[in-house]
Amino acid sequence: MEFRLVELQTFLSNNLVLICIVLFTVFILWVGIAPFFLFKRLGIPGPTPLPFIGNLLDVIKKKEEFLLNEDYVKKYGHICGYYLGMNPMLLVSDPEMIKQITVKEFNKFVNRPFAVAGGGIPPTNKSLLSLLDDDWRRLRTTITPVFSAAKMKQVVPLINSSCSTLAKVFGKAAESNSSIDVFRTYGKFTMEVIMSTAFGFESNSQTNPDDAFTPNAQKIFMASAVTKLNVIFPFLKPLMLLYFGLGGGTGTEAGKSVAFVVETARRMIKRRQEQGSSARKDLLELMLSAEMKDEHGNKVQKLSEDETIAQCFTFILAGYETTSNALAYTSYLLALNPDKQEKLFEEIDSVYDGKGEVTYDLVQNMEYLDMVINESLRLYPPAFRYGRICNEDCTINGVRFEKGMSVLFPVYAIQRDPEHWSDPLKFEPERFTAEAKEKRHPFSFLPFGMGPRQCIGMRFALVEAKMALTYLVKECKLEQCPETEVPLDLKASITMSPRNGIFLRIRKRY
Repeated sequence: MEFRLVELQTFLSNNLVLICIVLFTVFILWVGIAPFFLFKRLGIPGPTPLPFIGNLLDVIKKKEEFLLNEDYVKKYGHICGYYLGMNPMLLVSDPEMIKQITVKEFNKFVNRPFAVAGGGIPPTNKSLLSLLDDDWRRLRTTITPVFSAAKMKQVVPLINSSCSTLAKVFGKAAESNSSIDVFRTYGKFTMEVIMSTAFGFESNSQTNPDDAFTPNAQKIFMASAVTKLNVIFPFLKPLMLLYFGLGGGTGTEAGKSVAFVVETARRMIKRRQEQGSSARKDLLELMLSAEMKDEHGNKVQKLSEDETIAQCFTFILAGYETTSNALAYTSYLLALNPDKQEKLFEEIDSVYDGKGEVTYDLVQNMEYLDMVINESLRLYPPAFRYGRICNEDCTINGVRFEKGMSVLFPVYAIQRDPEHWSDPLKFEPERFTAEAKEKRHPFSFLPFGMGPRQCIGMRFALVEAKMALTYLVKECKLEQCPETEVPLDLKASITMSPRNGIFLRIRKRY
């Protein structure tokens, strides 16, 4: 026995370099190469990945992921796969398959694959965007009534106030006959609306040069590159926690901005609790009075302070840049298509005389305005893609899904696919008449997602956008100017935004 041990020690000593090479090779094969055989094993087409980095070179070359997804769909078909770093991403752009995943087989695809801005730092990890499985179901059931049509009518007066200010801002631009960046202008408007309706705070973001909320929200959105890095290389999660400043936002600027929003919400909630129930019908008041329910529908408890704060944080993420983007893109398209703008003038003039406030029912009954906004969302969806994580092995329509797989729905690519939309780059609001919608698959239009995890604030966002455009188009005309960028240079962070803003000339209609 001793002789064999000595013999083994001698072998190891003499072949140490060879052994290290073999172990290193095994490590490379196991960690850097083996994971990239997943799609090939499942018979799913896609680009050839490189060890460790997958298809990151394609991402770098194309710069924007929504453009890369569109290229992959065109080249490899409606079901294809690529590797975002070491993370396999199954692209599904077939409407019927999306319906199966998001509705019929939803229980197998409940959770979202991406970390959201805020880095998952408590209490932001209790938001609807972050929660998983039963925790998400419980909170969603509790908060859904807050966004009912009846509750939205209650917050309309708060939106009206900000719309009135917005109209004055555009009116001043019209008087000076100068161009303005409508993207930034709408950003201040949507921030003011969110602060008023979600926090119960009058920030006056549109007119207040010392507004602190909009700059902090922008920093949170700009920090999305770090959250994406965590998706590409999951083992770098500690870096994301450091970036956002674990321990109250004492780290970077992004962490401080998250802490600023969280502490603002905490102060507002404390003030409301001290003062008792408010006559002010904002989202904060509606959430504070909301009650959680168990699986049998029995009331059990109200939202905790952290859960309420997390939803206020979510409202900024979901309602600030997404809605300002949608308004800016719609204004841009109307300026480039004056015939469509004239048609919108006719509808608004027929139902609104410009006197008094715009009501919920008024904007809900404006069919052409609805078509205009939908067509804008088709061409320029702020949420350019969304996805789900498969939580159990399954086969759907002949495609094998494995537990833990990320499934992405490339909204930008789907909504510009000529298989679903004739002449897809043309701005044609008439695509959204009742007759036209009947002729195509409903899951070929996905600006707010589909199924039980569809954007909970969809009704709020659409009402806000319709009200703003009604106020604006009633008084002003949007025109292209020398500073207008055609086509737009787009960038993707948490949302798809115009890289250089959107400059338009504003003129008085009368």
